[in-house]
Amino acid sequence: MRVLTPRSDFVIVEDYFSATQAAELLDWLIKIGQDPIRGFQHPDLKPNRFHKRPKYPVKKFMCLGLYWSPLEYNYSPYVSAQEIKPFPIPNSLKELVLNILQEHYPWKEYSPETVLVNYYTKDSSMGLHVDKDEEDQIAPIIGLNFGSTCRFLFEDEQGEMREIKIPGNCVYIFGRKARLMRHGLGSIYSKTLSPGSETYLDNKERINLTIRQVFSHK
Repeated sequence: MRVLTPRSDFVIVEDYFSATQAAELLDWLIKIGQDPIRGFQHPDLKPNRFHKRPKYPVKKFMCLGLYWSPLEYNYSPYVSAQEIKPFPIPNSLKELVLNILQEHYPWKEYSPETVLVNYYTKDSSMGLHVDKDEEDQIAPIIGLNFGSTCRFLFEDEQGEMREIKIPGNCVYIFGRKARLMRHGLGSIYSKTLSPGSETYLDNKERINLTIRQVFSHK
């Protein structure tokens, strides 16, 4: 396990998960991802002045807990107009997140309210953006990455863009001053599948979870 701090309030913990832990989590995600409504999907994005019909930039995604709508850029208790709720966040995952914070990013109170699960393939990337759809924009975002290594682009304290590798089976956290930093995801490296993911993911594929506290609890 190696801990990196690329900038203030941004921490990466490599090799946080064992092969067994990674395989168990991926097996569960792949299974629930097969649900036709609550599982993995590839939705349209909110139209903008550049694209009338933009596409979500990864192969597919799903949410646990609250649903983040790519059409409205907001959170909802329901996946669709049919008022079907997303899968809940398991207590085991909530406990994992709290343990990660206790070990590597001390935080007094944290409420995991949504998990965005992105399934990336060799053709997937995520442009520079800021995660600002949450009411609470101080509490950390916790990322769990499985599968292949990718390029992670981030804004340093001086406003310059930097680059670092995010490998599989790792954890990354950014909050406080880094919470609203610009960041994005570049190319995925070949032949870098992390232990435990080989059964579930192909070369240059990765599954990334980001856990967020949406609402302020002051």
